[in-house]
Amino acid sequence: MKHLTKTLLAAGALAVSALSHAAPVINWDVTASGTWTAFAPNPGVSNPNPLTLQWGTSTGSGQSSLVITNPATTNIPTWYGGGTPPAGYIAPSIALTHTNNPITGSSLTSATLTAAVTLTPTNPVGPNLPLPNINYAIRFTETPNSTPCAATSPPGVPCNDIFVLVDGFLNESFVYDGQTYFVNAFPTSGGNLSTLSNTACAAAGAANGCFGFTTVEGQATRLAFGLTISSERLQVPEPGSLALIGLALAGLGFVARRRSAA
Repeated sequence: MKHLTKTLLAAGALAVSALSHAAPVINWDVTASGTWTAFAPNPGVSNPNPLTLQWGTSTGSGQSSLVITNPATTNIPTWYGGGTPPAGYIAPSIALTHTNNPITGSSLTSATLTAAVTLTPTNPVGPNLPLPNINYAIRFTETPNSTPCAATSPPGVPCNDIFVLVDGFLNESFVYDGQTYFVNAFPTSGGNLSTLSNTACAAAGAANGCFGFTTVEGQATRLAFGLTISSERLQVPEPGSLALIGLALAGLGFVARRRSAA
């Protein structure tokens, strides 16, 4: 995101208001979409469309899969203030659903989700402001269905599979028409993002203190994210306290740590 301010500052220079007399933006249209742009192993994992990854040989319930759901464009007001914004100030964004079926054979090990976000001022009206694409690297471990489990799992159920989010989430500022705004995003519903145990991190090939979530065998786990635009930089929660946000979603998800440089 190191080019975000420069990109949107240039777009703001084209706005109809003079910079010295610019009115703050009251409302924005927010459009967010994601696609899978890389995955491994290849061959081994299939990519039947830009939103879907499938893998494994079914043992009766079908292949396992990881599917992106993209929301419709949503209009939200600017959140003026700090703290956690109310739900009405949060735009729906990308959601992920992992269908965790018992399989044999090849399994997903890593993937890259590329997110595109466009902000459009609607009050007052302004030009489309596309943010630079954001790449999120995911490590995935299809765990053996036998104890001991690397991740905490329900009693009597095969071991949970493990997702690690290698990159942090969006928490950036930009200047438009002489005003500074902040784009913040965070998980809002579904699977619980948190700091994983050392054994779960090791199973995914990640260092201690990795950040992610686990999914229960035989279930579909949905993780949704939400995005807000604010006049102040919002408090960035530690990964372990993300569950305390308690927002009933609107979507795209990225607030936590600053994204690592690509």
